[in-house]
Amino acid sequence: MARIACAHESDVIMFVATGRWPDRAPAELRAHADQCEVCGPLGMAALAIDTEAAAAPPALPSAGTVWWRAQLRARQDAARQVVRPITVAQALGIAAAFGVAGAVFGATASWFQGSLRSLWHTAGSMVSGVQLPSLPSLSETLATVGPGYWALLAGVLVSLLAAAAIVGWAMKEE
Repeated sequence: MARIACAHESDVIMFVATGRWPDRAPAELRAHADQCEVCGPLGMAALAIDTEAAAAPPALPSAGTVWWRAQLRARQDAARQVVRPITVAQALGIAAAFGVAGAVFGATASWFQGSLRSLWHTAGSMVSGVQLPSLPSLSETLATVGPGYWALLAGVLVSLLAAAAIVGWAMKEE
């Protein structure tokens, strides 16, 4: 397809680019553009493009604001990522502490053992032919344990205290 050219095409573009089309353009150039099949559409299209470009650009935040938001988001993401293992460690520590405390309580509280024994006998009487093991009393248990038991108990208690101190230190705010 052959390109149709007009000698006044560059004049129309110049007036549009300088913001003088069509109001401050010469009357003979406007009359020519109304009749010319190249300059008429060119003037309208260039004016539409220039009007669109002259419209107020969208309000963009300043570079400092964008940087601050990016830093804030990076810190929040890092904090979330760091807290996950700490939360898991805390849950495991609390569960272990309750488990050890329950085991120590169950092994050393004679009234608790007596309650379990009576509950066991009551449940056993409901089921025929069940022989229940007898649980030793606290004094019998303490008489039979050796020094290794006390060392183990001391180690467990020290470990629990150390775990509590570590968890408390990890939860401390900066």
